[in-house]
Amino acid sequence: MDRYQRIVVGTDGSEAAQLAVTVAGEVALRLGVPITALTVWKEKARKSALDPESAVRISAAAVAALVDAGLSQVTALDMPGTPSAALLEVGAQDPGTLLVIGARGLGRSKDRLTSSTANHVSHHSPTDVLFTHKVPKRWTTVGLATDGSPSSMLAVRRGYDLALELGARPFLVTATKTDADGAETLAQVHAALDLDDPELLGHDVLTGVPPAEALCNAAWKYDLVVIGNRGMSGPARLLGSVANKVTHDIDTNLLLVATTHGSDDPDPEPDPPR
Repeated sequence: MDRYQRIVVGTDGSEAAQLAVTVAGEVALRLGVPITALTVWKEKARKSALDPESAVRISAAAVAALVDAGLSQVTALDMPGTPSAALLEVGAQDPGTLLVIGARGLGRSKDRLTSSTANHVSHHSPTDVLFTHKVPKRWTTVGLATDGSPSSMLAVRRGYDLALELGARPFLVTATKTDADGAETLAQVHAALDLDDPELLGHDVLTGVPPAEALCNAAWKYDLVVIGNRGMSGPARLLGSVANKVTHDIDTNLLLVATTHGSDDPDPEPDPPR
């Protein structure tokens, strides 16, 4: 596995952040990698912003929770700035980093247009990001979204390996016009993966509605959905990007895999099906 080397979880002490800490801790424990609790404070703090003392207290509480969960390689990092910029800066220091943050602000257009940390990170992160919505009782199913494109294959491989580490069953998931089209796409993807145990990988074909809507409607089946970040930046973001719509509308945990970066996208988003 091209596995993650460390996990960085952002926390501000909120309920959404505490959920992110819990999920990040479970993933770090399964992977056996170090985890850092990152808290950001404002040098010129407004009433609603964290000061240095509060940031230290919050990150220390996150560290204590992670240690209680059984983790031993745990550190705290407190730094000034804005949360989104700090997460991007820390993530960029090591391509093997998995960022974990709460999904608060992704689903509301008002929040996305103002100061949503999750929204900004989703469009600019150079590394993979796990947006948390819930804590599974146990990891059972992981949905690997694919349309058969080269960039989606990168996300499928990353998600497949992570599913095995979590002890969950991976499912290839595609949204197409017909069941036959979907079955053909998944058969081709499955064959290209060349797995040791091909029977482990399930198939799920979604039809009847546009791809992004179909993936969000089926999210209840999965503890985690994995999708590539193609179309999260540049013109595609405004022209019906499936990844963008899924990121903002899905209500289960989402791993957004950094398969492309802005205008360097080698695999342009196709026109959405009509």
